[in-house]
Amino acid sequence: MYPTDEELVGIIKSGPSPTECEEMALLIYRYTRIIRIKAAKFKNNGIDAEDLEQEGFIALIYAVKAYNPEKGSFSAFAGTCISNRMKNAAAKLSGGPSLAEDYDLGMIEDETAVTDELVILKDCNKEVYNKLSSTLSEKEFRVFKLYLDGYSYKQISDKLSMPLKSVDNSLLRARKKLKNLF
Repeated sequence: MYPTDEELVGIIKSGPSPTECEEMALLIYRYTRIIRIKAAKFKNNGIDAEDLEQEGFIALIYAVKAYNPEKGSFSAFAGTCISNRMKNAAAKLSGGPSLAEDYDLGMIEDETAVTDELVILKDCNKEVYNKLSSTLSEKEFRVFKLYLDGYSYKQISDKLSMPLKSVDNSLLRARKKLKNLF
């Protein structure tokens, strides 16, 4: 019997290293076709489907991290995360405003209680960040970390006091390095 997506997410969240577990690989395998189909829809707009696929995989990782089983199925949540991230990337690449520019993530207060699960998740994230920091330059790592936290290119530019083009170039280099790593 094959585990459901929700069971896989539960195993991934409770494991020591989400990026190195077989369950994450299985989840990525299951969603690869969906991500490619969604990315192909934007191909007609002159946007590289491979870039959008990368955005889709990043969104899938976010979905695993943020999923709450009490609020519905994982597939619906992941599909929404993937679509929104691709729409945001497509808007940015075509010169339109991105969805994330409408608010400042730094102003949202975190009122969640510290739990054992949160401590474990932070330990897993620490391990992933250590791998990222050893692969990326200091500048690429800072830019990529803010990008993963949901900041728009403009917000990253303002926060790090660097031109938008530098932000874009740093993310491009980081993606290439991470593509080779994974």
